[in-house]
Amino acid sequence: MDWDDLRYVLAVAREGSALRAGRLLGVNQTTVLRRLDALECDLGSALFERSRGGQALTETGQLVADTAERMEREAEALKAALAARDRTLSGSVRVTTSDTLANRLVTPCLRAFRSLHPDITIELITDDARLDVARGEADVALRAGSRPEGAGIVARRLPDAQWTVYCSRAYAAEHGAPRSREEIPGHEIVGMDGRMAQLPGIAWLAASAPEAVIRFRSNSLINLASNLKAGLGLGALPTIVGDSEPELVRCFPPPAELDSEMWLIVREELKGRPHVRAFTDFLARYIRETVTGTETA
Repeated sequence: MDWDDLRYVLAVAREGSALRAGRLLGVNQTTVLRRLDALECDLGSALFERSRGGQALTETGQLVADTAERMEREAEALKAALAARDRTLSGSVRVTTSDTLANRLVTPCLRAFRSLHPDITIELITDDARLDVARGEADVALRAGSRPEGAGIVARRLPDAQWTVYCSRAYAAEHGAPRSREEIPGHEIVGMDGRMAQLPGIAWLAASAPEAVIRFRSNSLINLASNLKAGLGLGALPTIVGDSEPELVRCFPPPAELDSEMWLIVREELKGRPHVRAFTDFLARYIRETVTGTETA
């Protein structure tokens, strides 16, 4: 038996005809009759006596309709109970991510999340050092890079983070903005120090102009954006950073080879906890809606 067919029985019993039941359910009359015929075939008994005036329940049909009504009440009660639970979710979620992802993706969504779940506390740890989620150093991690490996975690892939080259509007007006990788040589470049210099976008830009003298360096993407706004040259940024700065413009569309995977990681033993699931689902939805491209110079 297809349990969904019971909705059709209940609708016809209440409306008195397949035509009106179809309107109630948002389907045509033929669909209603077909589902009823299939259910009657499964049960081996007629559910309705059909006449020009409509359809009237048989004894078996009344039994089925009564059962369907009880199931409907239980489903509505379950829906209400789940809604009530969601309104009262509580607990703490320890989240770790980089300073850039925290500022551009995690923090902006927290106000809306708090309005839905005021009793859930978010502990946000912003550090480029990667805490071990599997060992309990954090409950949830948002990370850019390749797929995380290892036991004790569950990883959900999010939309890729795009990168491209930016400069300030003032720099573009004075020096022009390169329209492709081939036009980068000859421009001033703002670089990064240490491990940050190994980020794919940063390394790609440096390799595009190997002869360039890099006079300004930074150790954070947020500070790099500030240097670019000051008109110090070109720099590679994730679009979630560069596009949020009205003083900066994209020099050209994001090269596909610079796309960086983004992953939401949860400690496996916590993935089913209602308050953790509520936060990770909300954050994942927010990121999917946010990670988009905008202006090109």
